[in-house]
Amino acid sequence: MAADARVGSGPTDLRQPYDTVSRTFHWLVVALVLLQLALALVLPSVLPKSAEDTITAWHLATGSTILLVMLLRLGWRLTHPMPPAPTDLPAALRLLARGTHWAFYFVLILLPLLGWMAANAYGTTPRLLGLIPLPSLLAPDQAVAETIGGVHKNVAMLLLVLIALHVSGALYHALVKRDGVIRRMLPG
Repeated sequence: MAADARVGSGPTDLRQPYDTVSRTFHWLVVALVLLQLALALVLPSVLPKSAEDTITAWHLATGSTILLVMLLRLGWRLTHPMPPAPTDLPAALRLLARGTHWAFYFVLILLPLLGWMAANAYGTTPRLLGLIPLPSLLAPDQAVAETIGGVHKNVAMLLLVLIALHVSGALYHALVKRDGVIRRMLPG
């Protein structure tokens, strides 16, 4: 049976897409996180040491933008219903999917907050969207900065695990289940 013929034939109608705002938030966060990964992992190793301050400024601006977008996204998520989730998955997979989605919200809000605090402890002021200086959450303190910076790096590793789980789930739906779930979040 063709994949399209099976869409909606189960106990849940999987043809219903996410609303435009939810899809926009999703793909905006994807783009910002990819930019952040490039700023944190790739660019420092390929650009000269003299670019370090610029990379750090971009990293802080991108992080504060992720925080803003995630808070708006969380507000939207809590006030607007999602399309029905697949019901034909084993309970453990449904729990993993739900847990992963909520963990994304938690991590993508916590990570920029930790970065903001670490930057303040290093004596730096992050700027929202690269323009608006954010208030200081902590006084400069090298030991505190290094501790929070270490936690920030560990939470970033957790984010990479969540990304791997999320992409694996999307590929499972697209290639194994062929149930159309992935199309619900695609732009357009």
